[in-house]
Amino acid sequence: MIANKCLVCGSSDMRADRALSGRLVCNSCGTPFGVRGRGTNKNNSNNIFSLKNKYFIFLCLLIIAFFLVII
Repeated sequence: MIANKCLVCGSSDMRADRALSGRLVCNSCGTPFGVRGRGTNKNNSNNIFSLKNKYFIFLCLLIIAFFLVII
């Protein structure tokens, strides 16, 4: 017998969900079997509008606006 373990939480408590055409679903976390947890997306690390850069861009725009108001 093959031991099916959830890839998200590691639980082996699975059930067949009728709404998903009999696909195995973890009873602990509710994720379908075979779906991995969210990892880091390496493609978004170089994006200029990522969450880390939004605050930096906002701060730069605020400083530029402040200087334009003073001048």
